[in-house]
Amino acid sequence: PEEQAETRTKKIVDLYTAFPATRQMAEFARTIYNNVHNISDVDICNAPDGQLLKWIDTEYSLFRSFEEKVYAPIYNAPFRNCQELITFSNIILNRRKSRAGKSLEHHLATIFTAAKLEYEEQVVTEDKKKVDFLFPNGTAYHNLLFPADKLVFLGAKTTCKDRWRQVLNEADRIETKYLFTLQQGISKNQLREMKHENLKLVVPAPYRASFDKEYQPEIETLTSFIEMVKLKQC
Repeated sequence: PEEQAETRTKKIVDLYTAFPATRQMAEFARTIYNNVHNISDVDICNAPDGQLLKWIDTEYSLFRSFEEKVYAPIYNAPFRNCQELITFSNIILNRRKSRAGKSLEHHLATIFTAAKLEYEEQVVTEDKKKVDFLFPNGTAYHNLLFPADKLVFLGAKTTCKDRWRQVLNEADRIETKYLFTLQQGISKNQLREMKHENLKLVVPAPYRASFDKEYQPEIETLTSFIEMVKLKQC
């Protein structure tokens, strides 16, 4: 399977002279992994946490191959000064960070679709703020007759740090906010603050063990989050 994945990756990279759009890159990664391992929607629904991490790993390998092809002509030539090198390095790092954040959203959307959840992305709420995922949709959110306890908000950030506070006021009708992150081992102080602000973390199942044992029971996995949303949408 690894050799097949490498062969498929090379075929895709050979077709391009520049980076494809982030959505397309994420789709390529899923297609490579799913085809090589014969993954169906049923498989995705049975183990969404593991599938997500496999797609992310596959996409990272694909992205690195694109980096080597696109950037090789630049870094193979000498830089005239230190500032040129720093500028080039920042371009690489910023592209990596931007791609990682958006591709995470694309992979999550694919999983939610496979699970047959009703959701909408980038819904505008109060003060023109946008939420990453709203269940079931923006129409229900803006309909004050729709029960607030049937609404679910999910933000998605590869890392939290202090950025988790951004999601607290993105959907005023929803008291408990959910935030999916790939960051492991967040400090007890931050977890305590999150709990105080009615923010619940969602992480891939293998990552939950990296958190303080006191807070592990309160942290959702992708699987348990999907089940919770399903119950609300029944």
